[in-house]
Amino acid sequence: MVQKGKIEEAKKAVIDARQANPDDSSLLLSEADLYLKTNDMEAYKNAINQVLEKDPNNVDLVFNLGVISSNNKDPKGAEKYYLRAIEINPNYANAYFNLSALKIDESQVILDQMNKLGTSAADNKKYDALKKQRDAILEVVVKHLEKTISLDDKNTAAKTTLVSVYNALEMTDKAKALKATIKE
Repeated sequence: MVQKGKIEEAKKAVIDARQANPDDSSLLLSEADLYLKTNDMEAYKNAINQVLEKDPNNVDLVFNLGVISSNNKDPKGAEKYYLRAIEINPNYANAYFNLSALKIDESQVILDQMNKLGTSAADNKKYDALKKQRDAILEVVVKHLEKTISLDDKNTAAKTTLVSVYNALEMTDKAKALKATIKE
């Protein structure tokens, strides 16, 4: 039904089937998928949370809530879901990778502040404090990306990003070594 563009009919059919089989999580997942396809993120999150009430350790669903939160400009919520996914499965590489992206966004805000500063003594002092704060965030990014790569050594995006972060932290030897492992 969905392929024919009859989303509303498909939603009604799934809702009717759920009423007949209220304990069938696969029907709730089907309903959630329809909400996702129609970009109804609030309904999607509600449906997924209902599934998670029955299956709280479904790492893929927890991770997906992190992605939805991130897409909806809710980095705190996204971080909470990614950390929960890692708690459920410490080897969930995508959660580490997405956590690193959140932290990179956070560091970018600081970099933007740094770039707006002038050259006065007061601005230089602010710059140094912001650089220290940014470097601390980037060190967290390094840990997340190194973990991502340890779990998924074919993740070129993680490697490329880590090379950039190493360079930002002036870790040129590590950057060169990692760059040599990336297949173009």
